[in-house]
Amino acid sequence: MKGFQNSNKNNQNIKKRNISFRTNENLNLYHKAFESQNNGDFVQAAKTYRILFQKDFRTEEFFLNYAIVCQYLKDTNSSIILFKKAIEVNSKNFIPFFKMGFILNNKGRFYEAYPFAKKAIELEPNLWQSYHNLIKILINLNRPKEAIDITMTAKKLFSKNHLFSELLGEIFKSTGNFEEANKFFKISISLAPDNDEALYSFANFLIGIGSKKDSIKFLKKILDKNPNHSMSYYLFSTIINVENDQDIKNKIIDLKIKDFKTNKDRFNILFSKSHVYHNLKEFKKSSEILKQANDLKLLEEPSNLKDIIKISESIKNKIHLDKSFNNPELKYIRDIFIVGLPRSGSTLVESIIGMNKDVHNLGENSILRNALVESEKSNFSNVDEIYFNYSQNFSKKKYITNKMLSNYMHIPHILSKLKHSKVIYTYRNPLDNLLSMYRAKFTGKGNEYSSSLIDSAEYYKYQFQIMSFYNEKYKNYIYFLSYDKLVSNPEQEIKKLISWLGFKWDDSYLHPNKSQQGFFTASNVQVRSPINSKSVGGWKNYNELMQEPKNFFKKNNFSLTSFDNLNQS
Repeated sequence: MKGFQNSNKNNQNIKKRNISFRTNENLNLYHKAFESQNNGDFVQAAKTYRILFQKDFRTEEFFLNYAIVCQYLKDTNSSIILFKKAIEVNSKNFIPFFKMGFILNNKGRFYEAYPFAKKAIELEPNLWQSYHNLIKILINLNRPKEAIDITMTAKKLFSKNHLFSELLGEIFKSTGNFEEANKFFKISISLAPDNDEALYSFANFLIGIGSKKDSIKFLKKILDKNPNHSMSYYLFSTIINVENDQDIKNKIIDLKIKDFKTNKDRFNILFSKSHVYHNLKEFKKSSEILKQANDLKLLEEPSNLKDIIKISESIKNKIHLDKSFNNPELKYIRDIFIVGLPRSGSTLVESIIGMNKDVHNLGENSILRNALVESEKSNFSNVDEIYFNYSQNFSKKKYITNKMLSNYMHIPHILSKLKHSKVIYTYRNPLDNLLSMYRAKFTGKGNEYSSSLIDSAEYYKYQFQIMSFYNEKYKNYIYFLSYDKLVSNPEQEIKKLISWLGFKWDDSYLHPNKSQQGFFTASNVQVRSPINSKSVGGWKNYNELMQEPKNFFKKNNFSLTSFDNLNQS
């Protein structure tokens, strides 16, 4: 999390206060553990703290220090337990509340995180990190109005801290208010003109709204100040023309991996190089570097395939025996859900639908998850109203698209509990899809499996299985859209889609590259180009690399045209 370096140092060196230990032996053990912690030997510190815990050693400082050690060791579950223990001992210390909010937010447990983060501010209202933490949680809870109010307050309290202006830029970006977003990103830069992340956030925003030239200026400014800013090289590699931008192309090719300290920086550079070689049509070289990049990324971010499938199956099994999910209900269309695998054409479909002046594109937004959490106690009887209220925080337009791809898991809720919804499932040739994911270097959490071609192939096969199940159950309410057919015959396929949605035809649907809406996904560059079929069959350029998933599909008797066959059934 940006800006927390100083806070972490303070947490590591929490000082011992006057503590009444039960025995000299425990006192010596505590001193030993604390010394190991301060020396950075967290493994040894954890072993000693564990002995004290088993000996029923109970003090606030012990719980705090042990929790912090577990946090460094990425044992967040133990950290949560220990910070709660510290709160039981002393409920007036802001530190465990702050840490609980921070950890729970990072684990995606936003509802649990919120009261802890809020309490931390009540106990210590003069710490900027606490406000930053609460704002991040509100953003994740899709409460932009509250997030803006808190951020404005923090901006006044900490007027020289650029992070709050940057956060306002991000919040307004999410609501589609690009004028305000632009203003606050610029304020952030004025407060921290040499800050890499402030400059990069603005450059990334500019790409999303189609201001490529302006973005390039800021990326160059970042690299002039910090030649090792790996994400700037990566963003450059996705937007440059290798023939016209010779200087940056050569600079990326000449970068030495050993000059970058962290795994994350190294795989960022490897992905950048792979993109450049891809654009140069040196596919063998691109393929070799791409594999290195993903292997390194898996070390940092292991595949989450089993966890995703487990969640999806648990939802399916839970609703299977509940007859209330058997009958779809559509009063009139208001909410359009676009689901599928990443890089399957969903952003293009979103941009096409968004050419309708009455449509607002939410992008990848988690408001459905929030609505489901809040309506579960009523067996989702009020989920439609809750979802609508959430969507109104972002736009008052007649139609809202939601491109959170993992919402395919919630198709039963979408079609039987929301009363104004349809679902579009996008798909493409599996080998093209897998290669595109493999090249994408997704940021954030959720798509870690994409760095493994085999795991991606297994996930593709799984999505076919579960969508076959949902198609049988909700056949008339799910539109299966082939990306390959869409880009090969756009007018015919778009007219079919628009007719299914019940919209009036307009030729503007054929030119989504002219959209005034923002796109902030891995496909944001491609969607600014006219519809074309250049990527269809692109996997053949990486034939050797793609042998592994090809063999997987063959071994499992999985046809590469499975979704086409399902669509025709």
